[in-house]
Amino acid sequence: MSDLDQRVREAFDEVKAPESVKSQTLACIEAARCAAEASVSAPVAQSFEKAPSPRSRFRAHGVRRVAALAACLVLAVVCLSGYRLYTEPTAYVGIDVNPSIELSVNRFGLVVEAEALNEDGRAVLDSVSLENRPYDAALKALTESEGFAPYVQETSFVEVSVTSDDSQQAESLRAESDAQLAALPCAGTCAVVSEGEREAAADAGMGVGRYRAALELMEYDPSVTLEACSKMSMRELRDRIEACSHPDEETTSGGKGEGHGPSGGGRFGQGASAGSGNGMGRGQGEGAGAGASG
Repeated sequence: MSDLDQRVREAFDEVKAPESVKSQTLACIEAARCAAEASVSAPVAQSFEKAPSPRSRFRAHGVRRVAALAACLVLAVVCLSGYRLYTEPTAYVGIDVNPSIELSVNRFGLVVEAEALNEDGRAVLDSVSLENRPYDAALKALTESEGFAPYVQETSFVEVSVTSDDSQQAESLRAESDAQLAALPCAGTCAVVSEGEREAAADAGMGVGRYRAALELMEYDPSVTLEACSKMSMRELRDRIEACSHPDEETTSGGKGEGHGPSGGGRFGQGASAGSGNGMGRGQGEGAGAGASG
């Protein structure tokens, strides 16, 4: 192995990209090197009876340098392309309890960014690292972290919102979320939401789940503002919605509860973009999903 080959392979060890991309890049470089060597060896083979002249040696050296430069250019282009593919999010997962957190997930199912959307979210992310982990492993690490533990008690309510142009990836992330969160003692919902809803929530400075719940509460009680809702936990929002939708019934935030969205099932409802599953500890919720006692 030449010194150049060794340097290229060492550089690849530092590149954080999928192994498939790195393998394809190395293959391209090897092909370029072989082609360059073939172009040099052919004229030499044809005139093997003659001693190579200084001019031919200089030409061979020049071709090798061009080949090395071409290999470096291929490496740069493919690495940049691979890096872009790795870091470019293709899905976003919003997690709202009282902390509001958004995870950006790439096409390979890895979390490439974890962003806190409020102060409680920042405190949680300070206690756990989620980047460069598979989504299900990142979500498990988050829910088991010391910073997140106080927000997943029996009286808590968690809302997970998945946004992606890739419907297959969106459904996969929703299913993984439902499976991970179903083991928690609290209630909640998992839903696939549109990019428009995500953008509107971002404009309001809120997580998608909190924003959707705020809009629902404001329909029942026009005196409530987005600013007021941004300071409520998801359980407070859901209790207020429950109280407004059933004013003659007593609302109690107890028990594990179940959240069922339009396509429902499991402790965490499987909502769709048009729905807002209201899993409550007790009582019946309205909107797109109905709560059931646990």
